[in-house]
Amino acid sequence: MVNFRYHLVSLIAVFAALAIGVVLGAGPLQTRLGSALSSSTGSASGEDLSAQLAAAQQDVAAQDKLVEDLAARVLPGTLEGVSVATVALPGADPADVTAVGKDLTQAGAQLVGAVTLTSNWDAQSMAQYRETLANPLASHLASSAPSDATADAVIGYALVEVLSSTGAEQDLVSDILTDASTPILQIDQDPEGRAQAVVAVGPRSDSASTPAGQSASPTSEEQSGGIAAPSVQAWAGLGRALGGAPKGGVLLGDASAPDSLLSQVRTQGVPVTTVDPVGTRMGSLCAVLALRNATAEERAFGVGEGASAVLPPIPGVD
Repeated sequence: MVNFRYHLVSLIAVFAALAIGVVLGAGPLQTRLGSALSSSTGSASGEDLSAQLAAAQQDVAAQDKLVEDLAARVLPGTLEGVSVATVALPGADPADVTAVGKDLTQAGAQLVGAVTLTSNWDAQSMAQYRETLANPLASHLASSAPSDATADAVIGYALVEVLSSTGAEQDLVSDILTDASTPILQIDQDPEGRAQAVVAVGPRSDSASTPAGQSASPTSEEQSGGIAAPSVQAWAGLGRALGGAPKGGVLLGDASAPDSLLSQVRTQGVPVTTVDPVGTRMGSLCAVLALRNATAEERAFGVGEGASAVLPPIPGVD
């Protein structure tokens, strides 16, 4: 009993330290790093700036080490035997998708598939195309989408069905989504309908995102070299559909500002589990922990806009 209590107290202390580190990373530490990198501090010498930067980097390294230790303690066995597919949203950094995959594997999950959504999925300029596409998709879904589902939500339900089920209808839906002339979906590793849960990974910064896949018929924004403006409705539609996966889904993204896409999804009250910040060790860990109970209800974890808690429930503690 003494040993159990000792380990439990130690684990709680780690959680507390992590929460403090996360808050510092989102506030004072971030400010400290920004100050170190800013060239506008004319009164500081080069040596001072170098020292500040080195100290900030040391703090970040220490926080990452803390999260690594926490992951090693709490992840193993949390998703044992669960089949998961990852979805890279337009502009997602491949390294972030890989990091989530590693944590899923450490948690005991089986990575059965990986897909990428192209800019046709969320570009505002492609909204009419998605409206047109929604009707034929809805007619081929094995499980009907809710009557009030938007066109973007129908596409989200179609994606989840392709990832989590098999059959002639699902093959047809997949063909529609991957149509070579205007693809919405790119299949990187075919899950063959085996996914029970889904983790969708967004770009680190909405304002600086670059489409993960260009359409075969470029939009006017893409032809001019610009970035197609993303639609929050596409994000909200996907978020609503993720809960329809057999064991739910998580939307990992950026919520650093009120107008960030993930922030807006939270503001709309979409029934989906959301996690921020993407591109961090903490974000990846929390996305995997949050997948344990990612049913179709509104849950928001992280330190960004709209988050209701820093950490998801921890197995054996919460």
